[in-house]
Order: sequence, then C-alpha cells, then structure tokens
Amino acid sequence: MKRKGMLQLFLDTQLKDQLQEIFGESSFITINNLSYVKSKDSYLINTTLYVSNLDDFEILYPTTLISFIKMAWGVVGHKKEIIIQSSFDVVQ
Repeated sequence: MKRKGMLQLFLDTQLKDQLQEIFGESSFITINNLSYVKSKDSYLINTTLYVSNLDDFEILYPTTLISFIKMAWGVVGHKKEIIIQSSFDVVQ
C-alpha cells in the first residue's frame, strides 16, 4: 500500500472517533494529494477537512488538523519532513 493510502487508512480508522468528537459526527479528512518536493526534501500533503459542527471551529482549525496529519504521518513511518496544505468544507 502506498503512503497516501496508508495515511488515509490510519486517519479513517484510528483517528476517526477523535476527529468526529471535535468537529462533529459526519466529519472526516481526505488526503487529496501526497507528493515529494525534491527542492525542499519534504513531502507535500494536500488535505481537506470536512466538518459538520462549526462550534469552536475558528479556534481549532488548522492546528487540530495539522496535529492529526502529523500523528498519522509518524505512524506511517516515514521520517521526511512534511508540508501541509489544508482546506475545509462544511458537510450537511
């Protein structure tokens, strides 16, 4: 399984409950793209957070999303630095 798939799997299984507790029941994270940036010797992770609960959203975003991505990246086992490019959308 490639890194993007492993990262997505970890977010969908191991961090799902925590994510939904913070951002609402229907919330989830999608890894849109994972690419290596040779000039920076790092990986660029493009991700979208879909939220259903906007209470305290301004306080928690993007810090909490970055924490989840970094936690998942650490488990995937790669030691290269990451650059996180994030966006969000509201789920009805």
